[in-house]
Order: sequence, then C-alpha cells, then structure tokens
Amino acid sequence: MQDRYDYMSFRRDLPGFGEPKEGAWDGWMRLNRDTRTGGIIGVFRQGAKEQARRVFVEDLDPGRTYHVRLAPDHRQVLKASGRELMEEGFPVEIHELYDGRIYEIGVERTSIHEPQ
Repeated sequence: MQDRYDYMSFRRDLPGFGEPKEGAWDGWMRLNRDTRTGGIIGVFRQGAKEQARRVFVEDLDPGRTYHVRLAPDHRQVLKASGRELMEEGFPVEIHELYDGRIYEIGVERTSIHEPQ
C-alpha cells in the first residue's frame, strides 16, 4: 500500500479523535493529499465506554467513488463517494475495550487499465 498511496508522507489525526489516553478513542489517517487516491486510517479504542464511533475522513475527491476495506483481509465494509466519506463518515464498532482497526481507503477503479 505504501507503493500505491505513498501514505508515509501524509500523517494526520482523524477529525474528532484526541491524543491516545485511557478511556478514549484514538485515530489517525495517512491519506495522500496530492493524488487523492486514498491511503490508510487507524482507529483504536482504549477503554472508552462507547463501542462505536463515526469516522470522518479528509482529502478525498468528492466526485470519485472509494472503497473502505478492513485490514488485513481486505473485506470491503463500504463503498461511497468522497463527499459522503468526508461529510457523513462511516461507523466503526470495536466491542473489546482495548483493540484497533486498520482500514484501506482507495479509489474505485473505473477501467481495467487504471492502477488500483
């Protein structure tokens, strides 16, 4: 995924998530702001009372369609426009008090010749 998105150059906190601490949620995103083709995000529950949070991403192309896949098995959890992901977000549920999820967000391919 580093070759696909160059995500190591683009670390930022997820909107609405604070610094890692007991009883809270933590989240970061590494989405390529230059190409707007996607990247990865991490969401972590660190003893928080609520089991679900809504994740809003930034730096996507509002007119393109993206897939959100859960790592490491690449199971697609959502397909939505960049606008929807930025304005409406998507839910993340973590039932364990201490656990995390890594997601890939990538542009939906429009042709067999477009790199994924």
